[in-house]
Amino acid sequence: MLYKFERKKMKNLFLVIFLMISIVATAQHTLVLKSGEKIECVVLGLENDVWTIYKDRKEKEVDMKEVSSVFFNEYVPYDGSLKTDIAEKEIKVDGYVVKYQLKDRSLIRNPKISIGTEDKGTVVVNIVVDKYGNVRSAEPGAPGSTTSSAYLYAKAATAAKSAKFDENLKGPINTEGTITIIY
Repeated sequence: MLYKFERKKMKNLFLVIFLMISIVATAQHTLVLKSGEKIECVVLGLENDVWTIYKDRKEKEVDMKEVSSVFFNEYVPYDGSLKTDIAEKEIKVDGYVVKYQLKDRSLIRNPKISIGTEDKGTVVVNIVVDKYGNVRSAEPGAPGSTTSSAYLYAKAATAAKSAKFDENLKGPINTEGTITIIY
């Protein structure tokens, strides 16, 4: 009787060891941190805004506010970073030329452009768009800008934030791009 009990115990131990090795051998998830670091791991859970992950045979915790994207059992070749090889699209909005560059996305609501000055120039705005198409951040003055007017920068940032892009629910959580407004 004791022999059967020990044998069953050993069998369970081998099963647990096999499971642990298979978890370590194949990462089932990728956490992309805001710093750009990618962590290949197994996500065990999310509770109280803290991801519990298993990496390098250890359980670790990662604060949700440090995480930019999480990919589950899928190959995602694009992480949402700004790609300069993307074709720039051009439209006219209220007599102003607006260009935008955002991978796999199209404008569905044009930016609202208003100006109360005679200032002229080109303002390139770095934008971050979520997977639902909302512009989450807009930082004017990116390379390619031909003015340093704080007024035009403020107007361009406001206009960029008013734009809306199509949804990309299977893409990265955030996608970086640019909106260029020629005043």
